[in-house]
Amino acid sequence: MTNSIEELLREGYDRLTADAKAPAGIVSRAQRHNRKRRIAALSATGVALAAAAAVITVTVVPPRSSPAPQVQTVAYVTSRAQHALTAVAQGNAIEEVSATASNGTFGFTVINMALSEQQNPSGSAVLPGVLGSVKAQRMSSWFYRGLMLQEGFSATGKLVFAASIGTVTSPSGKHVPEAYGAAYPVRTRWRSPLVGPNGNAPALTCSNAFPGAATPDLRATILKALSCKLFVLDGRQQVDGVDAIKLVMKPPAGLPVRETLWLDPSTYLPLRTSTAFLASHGQVSLLVQDYRWLPPTPANLAALHAAIRRATIPAGFRMLPSADLPLAGFDTPLAPQP
Repeated sequence: MTNSIEELLREGYDRLTADAKAPAGIVSRAQRHNRKRRIAALSATGVALAAAAAVITVTVVPPRSSPAPQVQTVAYVTSRAQHALTAVAQGNAIEEVSATASNGTFGFTVINMALSEQQNPSGSAVLPGVLGSVKAQRMSSWFYRGLMLQEGFSATGKLVFAASIGTVTSPSGKHVPEAYGAAYPVRTRWRSPLVGPNGNAPALTCSNAFPGAATPDLRATILKALSCKLFVLDGRQQVDGVDAIKLVMKPPAGLPVRETLWLDPSTYLPLRTSTAFLASHGQVSLLVQDYRWLPPTPANLAALHAAIRRATIPAGFRMLPSADLPLAGFDTPLAPQP
């Protein structure tokens, strides 16, 4: 089996190259807009942040270290976790994230990129109602060599949507950076060119570094939360057979979010995050994300290739306007409609 993602993707209706990354400008503008809107919703109503899709830095699993000492301080754990997360940014591995939700679903926020590019736009760039009926019960994400693929599934395991960011091969043979994907129940697809002036990614601060809420860069977000000393130790807990180190985030003032992070005691890489969003009437919406940091072995590449094939878009789907950029992620019924 070839290790070339380029060859695999030629089999699909749309084709992504293996080593290209979407330019920062248009995606980061959408990230900033979506993040500001969701943080404002949290501050006003005490509900969840929605997800913003973005290309995440690829990772590699570092060598497993010696067993952790019996007595640990939060400073020691934080330092080891920061070191591990920094080290994985140097390699060429597959990052896989499996997300499930309680009292919430996975869907889309659709951004009008033409409006979001304006210096002083009138009105919101969010397009309410577009793909609003598309809801999944769980979501799997893969990040590898610049390719991002997100897939949403129903409770019975049926593919609901697929969303990718990478470089698409156009009919003329040109490689064009795009966001592309499909919402299968409504037979709708999109190809959103990612062009425009360069821009900076949304700034991470100690007040918005929520590793569990779907963020543009998991590694950077967790690193920021650790550097801000937002976590305290809370003992050990079994996570998929691992006696994981449990850390609990000290909730930021005014934001009803509760975050728990579990680390592998051998690598100090994240195993799981759990984010609870609390409403004033006591209702809870929960997002759980499990992380795997995989070397590109034949078996792991086969799983990625299977996901890519599954996301092939059939002919005949209705095309969204090219300025519409769907961003997939967690959405809670507690959040106000845009």
